[in-house]
Amino acid sequence: MQETLPRAGDFHAFEHEGRWYLFLTLPVAVFAIDAGTGKVLARREAGIEPADEAERERLAAAGRFIAEYIRRAPPAKPLRAPADITDKVAGLYLFVCQDCNLRCSYCYGDEGEYGNRCNMSEETLEQTFATFYGERDGKHFLTFFGGEPLMNFPLMRRTAELCGEHRERGRADVSLGIVTNGTIYNEKIREFFRDHIDNVTFSLDGPPEINDAQRLSKSGHSVHAAAERNIRRLTGDGRFNWAFRSIVTSRSYDRVEEIFDHLDAFGSGGIGLVDVDVPPGHPLHVDDAQYREFLAQIVEVNRKGLKSFLEGDQAVAFEYPFYILFYLISRSHALYHCNAGSNLLAVTAEGDVYPCHRFVGEESFRMGSVADPELTRRPRYQQLRQRFIDLTVDDRPACRDCWARYLCGGACVKHAWSQHGDLAAPVERHCLYIRTVVEALLPELAAVMADPARRDALKERLAGAISHRYGTTTWPEASGAESDAHHPR
Repeated sequence: MQETLPRAGDFHAFEHEGRWYLFLTLPVAVFAIDAGTGKVLARREAGIEPADEAERERLAAAGRFIAEYIRRAPPAKPLRAPADITDKVAGLYLFVCQDCNLRCSYCYGDEGEYGNRCNMSEETLEQTFATFYGERDGKHFLTFFGGEPLMNFPLMRRTAELCGEHRERGRADVSLGIVTNGTIYNEKIREFFRDHIDNVTFSLDGPPEINDAQRLSKSGHSVHAAAERNIRRLTGDGRFNWAFRSIVTSRSYDRVEEIFDHLDAFGSGGIGLVDVDVPPGHPLHVDDAQYREFLAQIVEVNRKGLKSFLEGDQAVAFEYPFYILFYLISRSHALYHCNAGSNLLAVTAEGDVYPCHRFVGEESFRMGSVADPELTRRPRYQQLRQRFIDLTVDDRPACRDCWARYLCGGACVKHAWSQHGDLAAPVERHCLYIRTVVEALLPELAAVMADPARRDALKERLAGAISHRYGTTTWPEASGAESDAHHPR
């Protein structure tokens, strides 16, 4: 009987709003089950043996069902396995400007300067292209980053020219994105967005009284007023995809739904809210009690986002519901949280290369410089890159027995490093977030998957969303560069 059951980390039985559900880690499937079976599976998952013969029989029947389903189901494939990772750098954060016109109270980048206030030069830009964009190596995603990248708008225009030259010569096809605070605008910028930008993430923390209390203008003007005015101008006739990224702090942890509704009224293609990344003792730190309240509201806005994606005209969805939908429909799973360090890198204004934008300034993770024509062949570059490639969720000791591991791929490695000095260490709040949100959303997805008409409509809508966002019907190599890897200042 015991041999027919998968190990505890490969299934999860849970109760949600009076009903019981079974999730199979692989092959990524969810079922509604009866309460008796749910309780005995939950006990088994917790390492508790059946109390009597009736429980043993029920457990054996559940085991046979699970084993037979796994045997007959199409195998779930990893979205990206180590063997699939090539030398290609598909996603790149380009720090065109290490300076900012704001002084956000939670900024991790020293007001966008990252310890060295400067603009990227055209020489460094061209060295970056020469280093990472070769002959006929397909699609790339380049994200303008900072500081505030629009403070070096001339270099952004030169970047677009280089992209055009590469396409004409049959070299790399580079898609341009930007993370911006939205406070800088002129007609040339509007035209540039319309003609050259494919994806935009606007940093805005909610209604004016929330946003302007923590995202401060050096000029003293309202950041929200300028951002709102410019966002509407830029997106009015734009053909690009755009979304919001908002930071929730101790000032706003109990207003998450209000923030979501405020941003939803703009009509964006996505809304992401994350709790602030500051140490305990910082005035904006969210304590444990506040985090629990924040998480309860996150569940509700995730439901709104999921419903909008399934039924609404606008695909407003958080990253995780979107990913979970994709995994369930495509029978795939995540071995990595994102592509940092392997197919996703960051280049600073001075040309230093790091595993991602969050690692900038961490000298032990500096991979080299684009000024070095031999950069990608240097042992340090190769060794650091391999360190990230080897860090699958199955190779992270604290993750390999978690039932939700393939729905998140593990926590952000930079957060793990900052908290524990260990790239593989768990990040407690991330684990709680994933498990809580997944348990809340899986029952709704189970109902959709049980209805053939709704399931087919979901497949069609999901394929359309991926095609619209990435220009393909398959998940792109650099998905992390445009979604959950964004942590704006």
